[in-house]
Amino acid sequence: MWIFGYGSLMGDEWEAAFRCIRREKACLLHHERAFTKASTVNWGTKLHPAPTLQVVPRDGGVCHGVAFEFDADSVDAVLAYLQEREGKGFERREVVLKLENGETVKGDCFFYAGANVLTDRNLDEIADLVLTASGKDGTGIEYVRAVKRELDTMEIRDKATEALLKVMQRKGGL
Repeated sequence: MWIFGYGSLMGDEWEAAFRCIRREKACLLHHERAFTKASTVNWGTKLHPAPTLQVVPRDGGVCHGVAFEFDADSVDAVLAYLQEREGKGFERREVVLKLENGETVKGDCFFYAGANVLTDRNLDEIADLVLTASGKDGTGIEYVRAVKRELDTMEIRDKATEALLKVMQRKGGL
């Protein structure tokens, strides 16, 4: 079984606890990262939600991340852990992943399907939300900076993250 990580799953070494047998850079075609999931507890509040990452379908898009392979004995434990970690509102879907070595594999990715979605917001409005949000785990600014650090560590350039940071900087938030 393969699992695709596009956010925090990429780098916090969660997979070690489940005897991951292979870890590869990978991409999910026709999808992109988007800062459109509203965090109302961890990074923001209901009054000031923090835009956090989700992966969304986009024609021609490419979401670069990490694919993790697990043996059959680990499947139930991995899926239970990830469902708990991702939380309610996320659903697991089968996807096709292209590994960095050119191999194509079927895997699973968790997609947000809950109600906390920031719809019809332009990048300036998303940046304003980031700059004002604060929750139990930190601020919206800290969240976006952590995403950027993780992507940099993985040597992944992400246009959604770069564009948001540029607007935040223009607004004096960085």
